[in-house]
Amino acid sequence: MSSDGGEHGEYRDHFDFRGSTFHGPVTGRAESPRAAPSPTALSALPAAPAVFTGREGEVAELLGALDPGVGEGSESVVISAVAGLGGVGKTALALAVAHAARDCGWFPGGALFVDLRGYDEVAVTADQAVLSLLRALGVADADLPPTAEEQYARYRAELSVRDPVLILLDNASDPVQIAPLLPGEGGGHRVLVTSREVQDSLPVRQFSVTGLAPDASRDLVDGSLRRYDPGDRRVAEEPDAVRQLADLCGHLPLALLIVSSLLRRRRQRPVSTLVSELQAASDRVRALRARGVDQYGKELSLRPVFDVMYARLEPELARVFRLVGQAPGDSIGIGVAANLTGLAPEHLEPLLDELTAVSLLTASPDDGRWRMHDLVRLYARIVAAAPEVADETARGRKRLLAFYSQGAMSASAYVERRPDMTHLALFDHRDHALHWLDSERTGLLAATQWTDTEDQDQLLGVMWLALALESYVLGHLRAFEDFGTVAAAACQAARSAGSTTGEAMAHRAPGTALHFLRRFTEAAVAHRRALDLYAQLADREGQARTWNNLGLTLDALRQHDDTIDAYTRSLRIHTKLGLLREAAITRQNLGGALAMAGRLDESYDALQKALATFVELGDKDGESAAQIRLAVTLRGLGRQAEAATALTRCLGLCAELGNWHGRAGAWTDLGALWAGLGLHSEALAAFTRARDWWVFLDNPEEVARAERAISALHETSRRNAQP
Repeated sequence: MSSDGGEHGEYRDHFDFRGSTFHGPVTGRAESPRAAPSPTALSALPAAPAVFTGREGEVAELLGALDPGVGEGSESVVISAVAGLGGVGKTALALAVAHAARDCGWFPGGALFVDLRGYDEVAVTADQAVLSLLRALGVADADLPPTAEEQYARYRAELSVRDPVLILLDNASDPVQIAPLLPGEGGGHRVLVTSREVQDSLPVRQFSVTGLAPDASRDLVDGSLRRYDPGDRRVAEEPDAVRQLADLCGHLPLALLIVSSLLRRRRQRPVSTLVSELQAASDRVRALRARGVDQYGKELSLRPVFDVMYARLEPELARVFRLVGQAPGDSIGIGVAANLTGLAPEHLEPLLDELTAVSLLTASPDDGRWRMHDLVRLYARIVAAAPEVADETARGRKRLLAFYSQGAMSASAYVERRPDMTHLALFDHRDHALHWLDSERTGLLAATQWTDTEDQDQLLGVMWLALALESYVLGHLRAFEDFGTVAAAACQAARSAGSTTGEAMAHRAPGTALHFLRRFTEAAVAHRRALDLYAQLADREGQARTWNNLGLTLDALRQHDDTIDAYTRSLRIHTKLGLLREAAITRQNLGGALAMAGRLDESYDALQKALATFVELGDKDGESAAQIRLAVTLRGLGRQAEAATALTRCLGLCAELGNWHGRAGAWTDLGALWAGLGLHSEALAAFTRARDWWVFLDNPEEVARAERAISALHETSRRNAQP
């Protein structure tokens, strides 16, 4: 038996299982029954964590499970188990709870603590642990039974004559380490187990613990630094850098303690320097390491923790872990996982459940999806890049890109309300398609950034996916910055793949993105580059679409003659190709440009033809847009009542379609129309509706415009009311 005082004086009764006869640590005051007629209360817990924060909810739940006054009564034995990713702070949580329970006076018989070292190279067995537990309970060496069965019986007998005892079994990796150490009947004892795996084979109440909240992460770093040096104010002085640091640590307590140790060692350096180092690290998981050990003697290094968890996986499960780790989004649906792994859902789901049981995934019962911790995802991608599995990883990514591209193209049929495209659809209705797009949004956008490869198939997959997302990201979400990023990725992928056709199609996307970002001059350059590429390919349809897009940009630049020329060229080609819907869209745009140039009669004719085509095709999106344009022209022609009718029809169509941007715009135009007619009450009501819609749509520029109109109407009313 070896005794190790460590750096904490209260650890003197510490039995080290490694290199000694009675392996393990179990802490407790050894007292012989022959020296004392009755059991003595134990005080065997390691110290509570020096810095502990952000676990109020978990502490309350665990205390509720340990409370002898609730549940099955004080005479029952209750076993609670805490599972979670390695480094998530299970030991610190369990010790904080154990000390809180003792402070409540719940365990007059004392407390026992065993580190079962389940994830060390050599784990502690139950046979080894029970010997030290018996000593901690006061059984002298001379009184130890000779066989394991008799030792377990003596252990249970010792507990049976004691007041309630709390037994903390830390770092268990296998139920066989736990089951023999459970108390027998009665006594009101409580057992608290920590493990990286759920204990579903034992009669336990299972708890799970995840990473800290952002504020708690900040407080943990701040507490660690200020405990070392009360004058350390870096957390308060660099809040943004600390937030970035916590994000890079995935809010994992072990990672946060590691960076705190690094910051203590680098007392004179700002937090931002460590942030930069971690951002630049090729292997952030390996970079998260510091010298020394933590309060409980554990190594301050993250990579070995993950290495052990990965090494324990069976080959098939390890393969699924590596491939699921390629998922680009913040959550993983069964469709994404099935395509990455190439497994049928019914075969895959039990494997995902197994990864959840060992804390490498977290299941979300609300949406039927799984989540992987950021640092675990990084680790999965590192091991998936190993030469012996790199080809398998590449195949998984290409399968996912094909799945995403097909899904995005199919969903766009509903997003664009294109009856002529519904034969491609994989969805039952528009809401189904939009739900899929919303669920996979982060993954879809992230997958378009997979351009750091020389694999032609993957690059083309990225390009097609990026192009397929235009109607959703740009038209439905109106996420202009996101689409700018997607469009740039499409161009890069097409260029890297050496596809002139793809590059032409891709260049149309950044022009559109730049237009909506109001960078009109750059947008015009991008559109003209796409026109050149389409001309080289003799792609007439591509030229027609791009001439239309260029017209939109030239219109925003107020270059009216060039705008009309661009639309006319587009209309001529679309008409010759027999593309009725595209021709109607271009004709509608031409009608708006003619109105801006003062050619109102021509504008009216163009818009009426476009409107007739949209009605014939059943295209209500097109009809609503044409009605807005027609109202402007009718106002210019002095036909105010007809303009009001057109806007009212537009409002109805937008409400039917769920087009809230169109509805807000129609209310704005209707307010301007009624204000021009001197109908102040009606105009005020319309502008108020418009403002409320723009507030809902988070468009501060249009909100301000509506507010100015409302203020002007109030000022006019005030002046008119004066004698």
